[in-house]
Amino acid sequence: MGDDLNISIALAKIDEMVVLANDGLDRNPKDKALKKELYANITMIDTLLGFGGKEPFSYFQIGVDEVFKSQIEALLLERTEAKKEKNFARSDAIRDELTALAVAIMDTPQGTVWEKS
Repeated sequence: MGDDLNISIALAKIDEMVVLANDGLDRNPKDKALKKELYANITMIDTLLGFGGKEPFSYFQIGVDEVFKSQIEALLLERTEAKKEKNFARSDAIRDELTALAVAIMDTPQGTVWEKS
């Protein structure tokens, strides 16, 4: 405890991770593997250090206004219902509509998450 658990080193490593992730996403914004790795890292950091207290994927939504978020959430809900009804043509059309809005979605075991691309 005499060195405050090396928090300065931990914060430097987090900063390094963010810089590398940003560089990687700048090179290839659609790199799903990097996004999954970054998501896992943010989750771990939040669990260990309590940064932000938000659901980790919401960090990718910072700067998106609430009206647009509501529009996206409504489309995602409609897409989920279409998938439940096995209406895959409608589900795909909604994904295309979201892509046209510059919104990338990722289906996870916990549900669909999104980010403004």
